[in-house]
Amino acid sequence: MIYALLGTIVLGIFGGHLFLDVTAKDTLDTVLMTALDFMVLVAGIEIGSNRQLLQRICTPQNLALALAIPSAIIIGSFVGGGLSSFFTGLSLYDSLLVTAGLGWYSLSSVVVSTMHSTELGAVSFLSNMLRETSSFILIPLLARWNKLMCIAPGGAGAMDSLLPLTIKATDMRTGMFSFISGLVLSLVVPLFLSLLLSWR
Repeated sequence: MIYALLGTIVLGIFGGHLFLDVTAKDTLDTVLMTALDFMVLVAGIEIGSNRQLLQRICTPQNLALALAIPSAIIIGSFVGGGLSSFFTGLSLYDSLLVTAGLGWYSLSSVVVSTMHSTELGAVSFLSNMLRETSSFILIPLLARWNKLMCIAPGGAGAMDSLLPLTIKATDMRTGMFSFISGLVLSLVVPLFLSLLLSWR
């Protein structure tokens, strides 16, 4: 999966360099947003079809933990993103805007590129993509210390692309919390992006 992702990026860079120019940006933005809408629709259908999910989490202890995990990930991500502004040369605002993707690179990069700046959209894409790809290495390592820690690195990706790896490295209970955390983070990413972009 990692090689396919990196290969697609390289292919896209060369294809864009050879066959397109800046005049194609509006068309590409429309195509990207349409594809993104379809992806969100499919994700919603998949979540809605999982009828057993609510039955498995509807205990007070599990509900509290299910909310605490994504809350801790959000706080940790924004603190880390804010601190990164001292080392990357980005402003605090730009660093937080990149962080607001919480690992959902396909959404954050398109929104930031369309609504703010193409350059920062590229940074958002690379930052959030690297968060997900590095999780393929971090999850098996973190599983040795604490199963629930495996959920944090992937952010929003914990509910889909990283879920099988999390279950394999831990167990089904952790996989359940991983799915819920990724779902919550996926739901708040558009909210955070909208709030930050409205403060420009």
